[in-house]
Formats: sequence, C-alpha cells, structure tokens
Amino acid sequence: MKILFLIPFINRKEQWGPWRWGAGNNQFNYGIASLAGYLESKEIDVGLIDMQFLKDKDLGIMLNKEMPDLIGISCYTPTYKASIELARLCKNINSDVKIIFGGAHPSLYPRDTLEENSFIDFVVVGEGEITLYELIKALQDMRYDFSDIKGLAYRKDGKVLINPKREFIDLSKDSTLPAYKIFPLDKYIIQATSYKKLPTYTLVASRGCPYNCTFCQVKQFLGSRMRYKSPEILIKEIRYLKDNFNARGIMFQDSTFTTDWNWLKKFCKLMTDERLNDLTWMCFTRADRVNKEILSMMKRTGCYGMSYGVESANQKSLDLLKKGIKIEQIIDTVKLSLEMGFYVTTTYMLGIPGEDESDVMRTIKLANTLATHIAHFYLPIPYPESELYYQCKETGGLREDIIWEDYNMFDDERPVYINPKIGLKKMVALKNYAVKKYYINPRVIWRNIKEINSKDDIIKYWDAVKSLAGFFINR
Repeated sequence: MKILFLIPFINRKEQWGPWRWGAGNNQFNYGIASLAGYLESKEIDVGLIDMQFLKDKDLGIMLNKEMPDLIGISCYTPTYKASIELARLCKNINSDVKIIFGGAHPSLYPRDTLEENSFIDFVVVGEGEITLYELIKALQDMRYDFSDIKGLAYRKDGKVLINPKREFIDLSKDSTLPAYKIFPLDKYIIQATSYKKLPTYTLVASRGCPYNCTFCQVKQFLGSRMRYKSPEILIKEIRYLKDNFNARGIMFQDSTFTTDWNWLKKFCKLMTDERLNDLTWMCFTRADRVNKEILSMMKRTGCYGMSYGVESANQKSLDLLKKGIKIEQIIDTVKLSLEMGFYVTTTYMLGIPGEDESDVMRTIKLANTLATHIAHFYLPIPYPESELYYQCKETGGLREDIIWEDYNMFDDERPVYINPKIGLKKMVALKNYAVKKYYINPRVIWRNIKEINSKDDIIKYWDAVKSLAGFFINR
C-alpha cells in the first residue's frame, strides 16, 4: 500500500499579502516529513507532491504514475479552502483513492471536516504517526472496523465517528529520521529573516509547550509538557542534513527552543563534540528562558540569532495574553542579545483587546527604541477555539462574517478582529505606520548594513528589500 502526501498550492498574494515579492517559497512541512519518516521505518511506501511545482492539469498524470491507495493532506486554518479543493480534485480524478486530512484545523474540527466534505474519508486528530500507521495496516488487511484506532475520525453507515484521543508520543525514544528525501529541498527558498548561510533547513526538536499564551494553539494540540527529541537523535538528524543536503544552517521552528536548559546544554556540547558548530542556527525563544551564560554557550555552538515575542509595551496587554513575563525583563534580554552580537528578531501585536491608540503607539515606540534587526508587526489573530478568540468575542470586535482564509497574519485586507476602541481603518493605518517608521529608522538600517559581509548576506538582504518594497508600494 502506498500513501501520497500532497501540499496544496497557495496563491502567493493570498499567502504573503504585500510581502510576497521576497518571501521565498519554502513549503517544507516538517509534520509531513516526520509522518513519512515514521511510515518508511515501518516499510510503508511513501511519496510527496508539492503542488506549487505542478499544474492542476498534470495532477492526474502524477496520480496515475504514483498509484497511491491513500492521499494525505495536512492543512491549517488559512489553507483549509485550498486543501479542500485539492482533495476534491483528487477524488474527481480517482474516485477509489482514500483521502485523509490532518493538521491543526481538521484536528480542531474533525466532525465538520467530514460532514461538509463527502470526498474526505478520514481525519487524523492530533499527532498522526501511530494513528496513520494503524489505519494503513487496517486497510491493507481489508479490515474496515476502525473503532480501535485512537485519534481517528471516519464515517460508518453515513455517520461521523470520532475515536478517543491518542496519547502523545515519547520523542526521546520514538523519533525516526524525517523523510527529507521525498521533498524537493533544492527548490525551496527559505525566508530572508530565517538564515545566515544557504542552504538553511527548518527543523523541529520538540513538541508541546508549558506556557499559557492565549494566542497560541501549540499547547492545545501538542500538550502542556515539552517533549524533546534526545540530543543524540537531533544531532544525527543535523548530521544527515549536512552530509546529504549540504546544510550550512538550521532554523529551529520550536515555539520555545530553550525551555529546558539541561537538554540545551547537552545539545550544545554535542554540536561541539561532533564538529557541527560550523553550521549557523537560529531559534524562537522567550526572554525569561535565556541569560548571559546560556546565550554565550549557544553562540559558541553556532547560534547566530533568535526571535523574541515582545508582543506589547503594555504590561496590561502581556497579562491579558498570559505571557507570564514582565516587559522590563523582555527589554533587558533583547538588549543583552544585541550587545552580545546576535541577530535579533522581535514580534509585536498591535491593537490587543483593551488597548487604545496610545497603547499601540507605546508599542511602536518601544520597537524603535530596541531597534532589533527585524521587527514583525501583526494585528491580533484570534485563531479558532484559542483563548484569545474568546477574549476577543467577549470584549467585542470579532467579525461575524469570518471565512477561514481571513486567518492570515500577513494580509490585513479582512482582519478577523477589529478593536472597538480603535476601529478598522485606524488599526490598519497604525500597522502601516509601524512598519514604515521602523524600517526607515537609521539605527535599524545601520544595524542591518553591518550584517552584510558575504554573498549569502547580499542575497538575504536583496530578498528583504524586495519584501519591504512590496509592502511600501502596496500600502
């Protein structure tokens, strides 16, 4: 039996909005890679098609060539429509093929996904490795009683059934090498804000999150406990990327890479022992999960930068978002990281529930005072069923005519949430002002000019300039 994973094509304007000119095309899906790697370890035939490199009219030719028994499509809330249309197309081409959905959105709405789309046969709820394998084995054995497969939603006699949730995987023991080789890695261009040297590949070392940020769904889907791969497993994966795909950099996509300092110390030691510290790497983290000692250790092992979620200059907003940190600590850590020579990205949310225009201006002022290399400004996006969603609903401003594609952090044409104290036009104007003011800030310009010392840097900043030009022209 063969499973073919499909990544839907997303129009660049819809995906990146005004930033599309220099945004890259990196659709590498680590979740699919992990699923495929696990299935391959169980001797299941696996394939992948990224639809950005294939025209719809050629999909039938590829499906006839691949001859899959099962098609897997992973989707997020803003890509739901595109994923649905791709599934419909596949079923029209081959009505016998089974289609399974997974990812954050169908995990949140498995019943709706199946009831609204008769051409979708199954939904994996939560982590998919074991659930998907057990489903494939059942189909291979022509066993159509799926009631004992945890984490699976399906139809029986016209009714949608949702089985009990599956326990989380122990990544320190059960991790297998992701199936990098099925992806067209040489065709992917990573975003300019995420690398120092090319090629740089994205990688995830953990699942779960112990923090309570109301705007994030990681904890909701992957649990409140950080589950790390063992440092040894992670080092083998990095070595594989270096030896087989000429990796010169790694971008860790974990929500908070540095949560467990004991794990981090072991990882950094192995990076040095295995002579992998010539790779440059970057990560997302929190200001209260690093200090001078930790940052020094990370820098010695190739870490060149990190991204901090500042979110707001207003403590009342941080408290509403349940960040669990004081603004003073964030400021001190960001300044320390800059002083130590790190490339620093910061993120800000403008118009958080309860804020007025003066609160937003205070955040914009803080961003320009810190003047990190990169700053991302977003309007609040209360993802479905997140705590922020209900906070926005309670305080007013949540649009009633929301469609799934509106949950897009890069395009503000149809904001999901409109702060009642500020209003739609002013919210958009404030974000445009924040971006423009920041990137004409002489301190920001000079900080980035000093980073340019190689061919990779020239490529990186040329893409960044194209993105900014697209924003300025379209705003």
